[in-house]
Amino acid sequence: MTKMTISIDFVSISLMETQFPMLVSYLFPSLQQNDWVECQSGIKGFDKQYTNDKVRFHFSDESPTQLLILSGSACRYLETGNWSWQLFFKKVLDCKTAGIAAYFRIKRLDIAVDESGSSIQLKPHTIDRYLKQGVFTSRATRILFLNEKKIASRCSTGISCYIGQRSSKAYIFIYDKGLEQGMEADRWYRNEIRLRDPFALKMVDSIVRDPRLFGVLVAEYVRKRLQFRSPTSSIKEVRRRPLVGWYGRYLDRIAACELSYRY
Repeated sequence: MTKMTISIDFVSISLMETQFPMLVSYLFPSLQQNDWVECQSGIKGFDKQYTNDKVRFHFSDESPTQLLILSGSACRYLETGNWSWQLFFKKVLDCKTAGIAAYFRIKRLDIAVDESGSSIQLKPHTIDRYLKQGVFTSRATRILFLNEKKIASRCSTGISCYIGQRSSKAYIFIYDKGLEQGMEADRWYRNEIRLRDPFALKMVDSIVRDPRLFGVLVAEYVRKRLQFRSPTSSIKEVRRRPLVGWYGRYLDRIAACELSYRY
């Protein structure tokens, strides 16, 4: 049996001509004001950051710009309370009219499709197999397979697959998330959609309009980027062949998912 969830796993937003106290009260009213500390940033172009050890606002004394970073752990931290991604992103989209910031830019949004269990369908090896058979198609022109390792332990985190160039505005990253986390191999795989700038903004706008359709939108995006075609079809032109059965069911499962929390 395999379990599937979808979630937001990384957010990066640049907000211009704003100040930290006003911004944090507007976006995160439930967070304690006295939990924030100032420390060094570590991100190019920014000198310092305000953080509560999860949420991070990077800034520079010479600039009125704040860079908000929500890592995967920050996203899970926020979701443990009375949190709504729809309300959060609506506030971001309304920050100019609310007088909070003169301008904003959603720089990056990562969406994680997680499969865990004993019968996981989509793995890097799956793509490699269909690619060798000549029945894998994609809008992307490049696929990269990497055998990744952790520097400290020198342990392998498995084969990772990048569909699309990592410097592009949108690409897909598939890897063994369980092995990366120190778990047994082949028990938890992640299909991670990484969106930047206009692609990220378009997805955020869709979440604000109707978060119930999030799974449908994610499934449609994956379908447009990855196609596993029938190896037994008699149609000669590969791109005209129907999708293989298991992949259609995989997309249906994504479409049925809601924007959920993971603990």
